[in-house]
Amino acid sequence: MPDVPEVQQIIYTGSYALYGDQQGAIVDETTPVTPVNENGQILHQTEQVLLGMMPESPKVCILRLGGIYGPGRELLKIWGRAAGATRAGDGSEPTNWVHLDDIVGAIEFVRQHQLSGIYNLVDDSQLTLRELTDNVYEQHNLPKIIWDTSKPSDRPYSVRVSNQKIRQAGYQFIHPQLLV
Repeated sequence: MPDVPEVQQIIYTGSYALYGDQQGAIVDETTPVTPVNENGQILHQTEQVLLGMMPESPKVCILRLGGIYGPGRELLKIWGRAAGATRAGDGSEPTNWVHLDDIVGAIEFVRQHQLSGIYNLVDDSQLTLRELTDNVYEQHNLPKIIWDTSKPSDRPYSVRVSNQKIRQAGYQFIHPQLLV
C-alpha cells in the first residue's frame, strides 16, 4: 500500500462466521474470534493483514456481514430445498442476516464517514433458525422442517451478532427487519 498513496481507504467485507460457535451468546466487535474452519481462518488472517497496515497506510474498515439476502439471494432459494426435510437439532440457533441494500448502503456510509476498524453488519431480526424457516415455508405454502431433537445441531455458527457499533456510528438500516 505504500506504493499506492492515492488510496485513502480500504473497505473489506468479511463474515460474522469468524465468531464461530458462541452457544447463542451475543457478540460484538470486541469478542475474540474462533473460526471453525479453514475459510474462517483465512478471513481472520485477511482482517489481520489489513488492520496491520494502519496507521501508516489508508484507513481500513472491515464489515463483518451476516447471511446475505435480497434480489438474486432470496430466502426461498437459500432454504427451499430443506422444506419438509429432517434436520438435526431443534432450530433454536440464532440467525444473523443483512439485506443487499444495507451492504451497499453501509459501504457508502463507511466511505463518506471515513470509518475505520471492525463493524458488524446484521439487521435487528434476531430470529431463530426455526422461526426463519417456518416463516419462509408458511409464506410459500411449503412443508416445514422436521426437527430431530435426538441429535445435536450440525450448524457451526450459534451466535447472536450485535449491530450496535455501526448504529452508534450513525448508520440507519434500510431493512432493519428480515424481509421473508
